[in-house]
Amino acid sequence: MNNQEEAIAVVQELSSQLVNIANEAKSLADHQSGFEKVKRWKDRASRKISEQINQVEGDKLRNKRKMSFRMGDPIGNLVDEARMYLGFLEALEDELKNHPEDVLDRAVPAKDVSDAVIEPQAKTVSNCVFIVHGHDELNLLRTKELLRERWALDPVVLSGQPGKGRTIIEKFEDEAQRASFSFVLLTPDDVIQKDESEYSQARPNVIFELGWFYGRLGRERVCILFKKGTKIHSDLDGVSRIQFNDSVTESMAEIESELVEAGLLEK
Repeated sequence: MNNQEEAIAVVQELSSQLVNIANEAKSLADHQSGFEKVKRWKDRASRKISEQINQVEGDKLRNKRKMSFRMGDPIGNLVDEARMYLGFLEALEDELKNHPEDVLDRAVPAKDVSDAVIEPQAKTVSNCVFIVHGHDELNLLRTKELLRERWALDPVVLSGQPGKGRTIIEKFEDEAQRASFSFVLLTPDDVIQKDESEYSQARPNVIFELGWFYGRLGRERVCILFKKGTKIHSDLDGVSRIQFNDSVTESMAEIESELVEAGLLEK
């Protein structure tokens, strides 16, 4: 088998694996393990294409990201993502069959082991993302679905965790320590009357938990999702935030950029 045949066989095998993952997720209605398997497949496929075809094509697959999103249809989202990757593989297979010299000739030669530089091991980043929220249950749900279904991350919401005999603050600190990133939903929950004026601001517990995460994770790993109409506390003036009108899904691209920058998603 020559290099062209070997490369085509690699692409066909990767396509078959992806189809099996998507079909299994659909038959079992199990989107959570399905998204995790797709994510692992993508890592493995990108590496194999880089090694056996060329680095350019491997990077193309690694950097592909689906921008559309079906709210409330996780299996549909998984299938859409799988189809996107399959389209890439079909185009690559066609290129290998008809113009192999344009693909295989760009392969990056492996470095000699003697020239290799040992890099320090990267710090492991947890895929747990804590969501701080007030009374806006709908946008809480939307944020959870985006994290879990679109990006295969593990959203942590305090109310959804077992009490195990802990006080509220003990429960919060225990669960929050698992997270490597936090989204804080600032929504207009409390109506405040001052003199003759009236305005709406976020719940006090939301501001407390925001400060806790600033202290533990640093501001670069905390992202404020700010709903229009919420009065911002003076201490937060000038702090960058992602604003939305009605739904956090309006700002998917900005949210994804924050996760990429934090190392929870690949660029």
